[in-house]
Amino acid sequence: MQQSEPLFIGVDGGGSKCKARLENANGQLLAEAIAGPANPATDFTQTVDSVLMACHLVLQKAGFATALQAQCHVVLGLAGVNVPRVQQLMQDWQHPFASLQVTTDLHIACLGAHAAQDGAILITGTGTAAFASVNGEQWLFSAQGFPLGDRGSGAWLGWQGVCATLDVLDGLQPATELTRSICHRLGVSSNTDLISCCMGYKAAEYGQLAPLVLQQQQQGDPYACDITARGLGYIQALLQRLQHTGATRIAMIGGLAPQLAALLPAALQQQLSPVQGSPEVGAAALARQYFLEKVI
Repeated sequence: MQQSEPLFIGVDGGGSKCKARLENANGQLLAEAIAGPANPATDFTQTVDSVLMACHLVLQKAGFATALQAQCHVVLGLAGVNVPRVQQLMQDWQHPFASLQVTTDLHIACLGAHAAQDGAILITGTGTAAFASVNGEQWLFSAQGFPLGDRGSGAWLGWQGVCATLDVLDGLQPATELTRSICHRLGVSSNTDLISCCMGYKAAEYGQLAPLVLQQQQQGDPYACDITARGLGYIQALLQRLQHTGATRIAMIGGLAPQLAALLPAALQQQLSPVQGSPEVGAAALARQYFLEKVI
């Protein structure tokens, strides 16, 4: 298929995969595709390989020749590029596209959530991060990474559950359904067993235990209630900080967002805005915006 008009690709890249969205100048979706991990802070070579593969696939799915990448205006929203050194690596990349802009995955997630308008997001998944974009200014809060930060995240909830279980196995506190369920899930029965099991655990492994904490919180388990309350206190503080940026729309996104939002005070829940689109939608919209600014 021939194509004379400019094409726009938005890419959302992270540690597990990257997703590309191809649109025309009118914002019409032409195709979507998924490729491998794209976190340049972890692996620059893998990132560019994944980005190229995602862009090749999305062009092929739309019926275009791969050579048309030279007519594509691309925005990459990538994890890790908030680090200046990593941002510079991506900026120096000799890409094959008509133009390339690189921003953070949080920026495009915020644009997608609010249909390319000003707003803010609070991400609560394996990690925790808060981002706002208002009147051309951007703010980033939390996002320190596990275990330094990420309070209220899946990783933090699971980690705190393991800490409570260690106290129980040491005989410092009485056992509850939460600590029993963690022991059962991990197949441990002693303090040394649990230490050996969790030694070397990363955020993702702890995050797999978060559903146990939230489930037992609903049942009134005292440890689960305490852990969840502390996590929610941090989330509320982040939401209030986002409000202070002047953002009038704030959305919660991420795997734990629905469950945690439901536990917030009713007045705060009512101030949250629905998510209108995905990160790659925001990236594609930003690609068109950059192109129009150059033309005008």
